[in-house]
Amino acid sequence: MRRLQYARRHRIRLIDGLLNELELLNLAGESEVPGQLSRRATGVIMSADTHSLVMRPDRPIPIAAWMAALFEVQDTLMVSREDRAGD
Repeated sequence: MRRLQYARRHRIRLIDGLLNELELLNLAGESEVPGQLSRRATGVIMSADTHSLVMRPDRPIPIAAWMAALFEVQDTLMVSREDRAGD
């Protein structure tokens, strides 16, 4: 149980870091996400059971869409299985 909690907290911290990097890009007025950051974010998003990010090869994904998808994944990690079982 403790190992699962540590893993979940680690993923939440990882997502927080990605969100911070995306927010800095957004505040700087950037419109595109650099390749390395998009690959890291894609790995986190695609490894989740649920995600809403739609990859479109014909145009860049807006920073807000990346952030929304990461927040969605983070929300699922912040609600423990016990909390969901009570619903």
